Amino acid sequence: MNKLYYGLTTILLIAAVYLMIIDNYLSSLAFFSLGVLYVIMGWQEKANQPKIALFYFIIGLFIITVTYLGDFISGNIYLSTIEMYESN
Repeated sequence: MNKLYYGLTTILLIAAVYLMIIDNYLSSLAFFSLGVLYVIMGWQEKANQPKIALFYFIIGLFIITVTYLGDFISGNIYLSTIEMYESN
């Protein structure tokens, strides 16, 4: 199961970085999914290796928080820009 998790995280990381380079809006979704996968990995590892599980859990929560706040803030800026153009 660990090899499956490592494979999925590697694929998601490569896909997210590629989508970020080509400036696609789906990159934030890929990073968010990567964070969720890290949280799941931390939850699965909590019985076997608690220090590694805590690391995965904190990294996953950090990635989730950054991507969620980034999308929220950029969405508000986008809406404000649309309102500004529509008022002119």
